[in-house]
Amino acid sequence: MRTVGVLLVLAAAAGCADGEERQGAPAPTWDDIALTPAKDLDPAPNAVAIELEARTAKKRYPTTRAATEVWAYDGRVPGPLIEAKVGDALAVRLTNLLPEATTVHWHGVRLPNAMDGVPHVQGPIEPGQSFDYAFTPEDAGLFWFHPHLRSDVQVEKGLYGALVVRGESEPKSDHEAILILDDVRVNADGTLPEHLDDEQLMLGRHGNLLLVNGQSRPELALRRGSLERWRLVNAANGRFFNLRLPGHTLQIIGTDGGLVPKPRGVERLLIAPGERYDVMFIAGGEPGESVTLWNDPYERGHGTGSDEPMVLATVRFGTEAPLEGRQLPGAFADIEQLPTAENDFQIELGEAFQGGDLVFTINGKTWPDVPPLMIAEGATKTLSVSNVSDMAHPFHLHGFFFQVLGQPLAWKDTVIVGGHSKLSLVARYDRPGHWMYHCHLLEHAEHGMMGEIHVE
Repeated sequence: MRTVGVLLVLAAAAGCADGEERQGAPAPTWDDIALTPAKDLDPAPNAVAIELEARTAKKRYPTTRAATEVWAYDGRVPGPLIEAKVGDALAVRLTNLLPEATTVHWHGVRLPNAMDGVPHVQGPIEPGQSFDYAFTPEDAGLFWFHPHLRSDVQVEKGLYGALVVRGESEPKSDHEAILILDDVRVNADGTLPEHLDDEQLMLGRHGNLLLVNGQSRPELALRRGSLERWRLVNAANGRFFNLRLPGHTLQIIGTDGGLVPKPRGVERLLIAPGERYDVMFIAGGEPGESVTLWNDPYERGHGTGSDEPMVLATVRFGTEAPLEGRQLPGAFADIEQLPTAENDFQIELGEAFQGGDLVFTINGKTWPDVPPLMIAEGATKTLSVSNVSDMAHPFHLHGFFFQVLGQPLAWKDTVIVGGHSKLSLVARYDRPGHWMYHCHLLEHAEHGMMGEIHVE
């Protein structure tokens, strides 16, 4: 297998002048967008030690007249790729060289509560300070890291990266790519606007520029007949990605919490902010042919389904002899089916104007005034999450995976709750602490749609 650690940051031109690309430069390739692995400072075979710096940096976007000041891990947007194995002792020291406090949340990782990176359990990392995160990954899969303090601003400025945890029995492929999907809203003068009007706040921040590791619209060369494995995470503030690669069915082999028992094929792959998917496909096409990787419109409320399809990348097929005999996987190991019960807790997601400001609510209240849910350690409980608003909300739970009743069996930590709909989520709360849950449209979370589960 040829493994390529690449991070695709896929965004979309919004049709305005600031989103128009300059012509003439060659399109980036796989080599141009290759993600640099974080340096492991611990030589022990079952330990990984990483040092990260959060600092300001300059980045030149192709549509701007001047460089943009970004916030970046180790000066890169996205940050370096952290790789570990299940059972490794993972230690990450974060040094904050930014002008304001920050944290690191390890999205999707089951870890001790004190390592979760939310300010009320660890305390903000002030400018000039460091914090040592230490935990042992229990699950193989694709995870990611980002701040959980002013996350709508800090993530948009560039603070995010990927964490890959590998298991003993990884699916075999000819080519693997780790892909983070994102967009950025940048002005023609290179500045990043922080103020959002009510429409932008309602939808979540949408960028006007397509990027692949900070570059625009790459050409991705694939060998015909190649068994491809693409591992994707949506790190955008507010954009949903609805991916389509013409002529190819994407076989879903894994979700947020790892491999699924029974893969399933889809013609479009919908990924909300915070979600991860692991897909495989066999590269088709004629010699030298190219097809567009599209982001198709998706109706998630307020007329968003009428948007135009957006070009994410170009996939080009080589002229060499195709690889032969590749087969997609048919099944993986079973996962435990959690016992179902009556809905134990009711969570209602809503929208309101309070004092003239648009806010997003849980059971009619905004964070930090949302009463916590109290659950005994070790209990299996069902959350009934209902959305009484017109807008779809991606619901994210910290610290635990859940199963969605009525959907294919899989481990999830983020799921789309459509407008005026309800889902039942079953989880085993087997580690103590104060755990966040929230909408992963970051503007919604920072404007009230967050709560806590206390496991004691």
